[in-house]
Amino acid sequence: MRSVSVYFDFVSPYTYLALVQLESFATKHGVRWQPHPVVYAALLDATGLIGPIEVGIKRRYTFADIRRAAELLGVPLVGPPEHPFRSLEALRTACLFLDRPECLQLVVRLATACWGEGRDLTDVRVLAACVSDIGMDPTGLGEKIRQPAIKERLRDSTELALRAGVFGVPTFQLGEELFWGHDRLVHLAARLRRQISDPLRDLGEILERPRSADRTRTPGREEDS
Repeated sequence: MRSVSVYFDFVSPYTYLALVQLESFATKHGVRWQPHPVVYAALLDATGLIGPIEVGIKRRYTFADIRRAAELLGVPLVGPPEHPFRSLEALRTACLFLDRPECLQLVVRLATACWGEGRDLTDVRVLAACVSDIGMDPTGLGEKIRQPAIKERLRDSTELALRAGVFGVPTFQLGEELFWGHDRLVHLAARLRRQISDPLRDLGEILERPRSADRTRTPGREEDS
């Protein structure tokens, strides 16, 4: 059984679309998932990127895109009361149960509560209900996820993602190879079946080719064409 890491943040709707597929994917392809909660905003800050919903024209498209994707997957899509929202408490809840075999089930439940049912993951009562839904004890959850050790665990998981080259969520990692996006599960499946080769093997020569043009942005001046 191959081990595959999955890096996620509940603030991303694409994380939800990926997580609801993981159980059936694991059964079909014989993989064991290693969940890694990460702070998406920290990935963006570290890499100098911005999220799609931070760009007006992409925000509208993104929500149309996830609605189409959810319909094709046959999963409900309601969306959270506010977006973007603070996902730290939900991520720390995942970190609290990271060593439990039920962790992946909890992660899927949290994502579904948010994106499939429209519940507020900033509310500790919602988090506790999700923990209870999968048969674990939510007693003292609010206090436990404020513990320094749990906060540090989330920071460590985010740093692990950055060291692996992760820049967005969801991302799947097989060995050193990364697959970004819920729609890249088909690529992961093909690699597991060895239907496609390892792109990293021949990537060096392409990356070493010189750059001959770079886009420049000067305020108040049209771009050269």
